[in-house]
Amino acid sequence: MINVALVGIGGYGASLLNTLANCQAKGVCKLVAAADGKAGELPQAKKLADENVKVFTDALAMFKEMRGKCQLAVIGTGIPSHEFLATAAARHGFCLHLEKPPAATVQEVDNMLKALDDNGVFCQVGFQAVHGSGIRFLKQRIVEGRLGELVSLSCFANWPRWDAYFARNAWAGRLKAGDTWVLDGPATNALCHQLANMLLLANTQPGRYAQPTAVRAELYSAGTVEAHTTAAIEITTAGGPKAYFLGSHVAPAVDCQSVGPIIVIKGSKGTGVYSHPCRIDYADGSFEEQQREKDPSTLMMLNLIEAVEKGDESLLRCPLAEARKAVLVIDGAHESSGRVHHIDQPHAREVVEEEGRRFVVDGMEDVLKTCADQCLLPSDLKNPPAWAVAGEEFNLDAYNHFPRRFAIR
Repeated sequence: MINVALVGIGGYGASLLNTLANCQAKGVCKLVAAADGKAGELPQAKKLADENVKVFTDALAMFKEMRGKCQLAVIGTGIPSHEFLATAAARHGFCLHLEKPPAATVQEVDNMLKALDDNGVFCQVGFQAVHGSGIRFLKQRIVEGRLGELVSLSCFANWPRWDAYFARNAWAGRLKAGDTWVLDGPATNALCHQLANMLLLANTQPGRYAQPTAVRAELYSAGTVEAHTTAAIEITTAGGPKAYFLGSHVAPAVDCQSVGPIIVIKGSKGTGVYSHPCRIDYADGSFEEQQREKDPSTLMMLNLIEAVEKGDESLLRCPLAEARKAVLVIDGAHESSGRVHHIDQPHAREVVEEEGRRFVVDGMEDVLKTCADQCLLPSDLKNPPAWAVAGEEFNLDAYNHFPRRFAIR
């Protein structure tokens, strides 16, 4: 059994508390310490203290005191804090779980990787879907060659978000928090899982993620949000297929319901779909289906706990070095787009729905669905929307520092 320290009790940290409780119930770990700057205001902090979990208001103080007493630190705080907390935890000898995205920029990821290497520890990134039965089923068939040569991948998602989502903390919907890049938005945050999923599926080798070599992207915002609320990204991979990400928070939504994510993997011998359920239709007329778990977060944490217990980083399904590839795409998308392009009236309009106020762009869902079906970006369409602005292809070879050409408008 390993001892665990958690950073972040409120916000998403509350979900990680539940995940750790599931693992603790299986007898594989014990939560012994937790830190949150607002611990004094959180009822769950008192509950933890009553359960003999040592509660701190300072993560660094926790790392210092728990050094040698804990093997794993779970970091569930916001994007701007990741590099600082992860490098500090590594210096104190902790292996890590780090929430997605690991950081907004590749240089932050590289700093974390160096800290891990210098201190002989390792880190898993919280892309939980890669641990689920759906993605693992599709990946296995791809590795086996059942889909043949991969031709293309595309992901479509319409995930509406309202004002409360962007008001939940100081960095939501922002490009920077103080001097720290955040680059928030669907591709970076809410739907970043799908970038990781596609990169994993685009590589035919077991456990490996495709290496992005170039990106062409169009990033858009609507309303008062500074960061992108719609992303259209074409990813060129080394020796593999192109992958297309089409995701938005501002498309109209029936009954305020999300649509997707739906990933389509086209191969010379069949087509796979990541949805509910996952399905592969083969060229010979046969098919396979695989149901998905509602939430594979416990599987994710169990994977990390096993790796820590055995001291074997190779067991991780999403180590930080592989997750860096998703950050590379995010940075490259911003560089390609040049800036976040604002969609104004009459194309964007304010609506008040059951879930709250937001801005929508009429026709956005149809545009993104068509792009996903045809493996195009909005500006590539035969009849592109009036708001479309083409991005420049941005080469990612040897790219190691953001930004080069991206500018805040």
